[in-house]
Amino acid sequence: MTLAAHGKSNAEIAGELFVSPLTVRSHIQHAMTKLDARDRTQLVVIAYQNGLVAPRPAPGS
Repeated sequence: MTLAAHGKSNAEIAGELFVSPLTVRSHIQHAMTKLDARDRTQLVVIAYQNGLVAPRPAPGS
């Protein structure tokens, strides 16, 4: 979920975790179902709301 929140595609996440993109897709879908997220964007919002991902500081901060 954290890697998805950073805007990475299933293929990029798969490369970092040494799994297939299909495995990543399955895990993303499972997380969406479990958290009742309608789409990947809502899953990302949930990740930020739950503190799994820290917001990036504003430029110049």
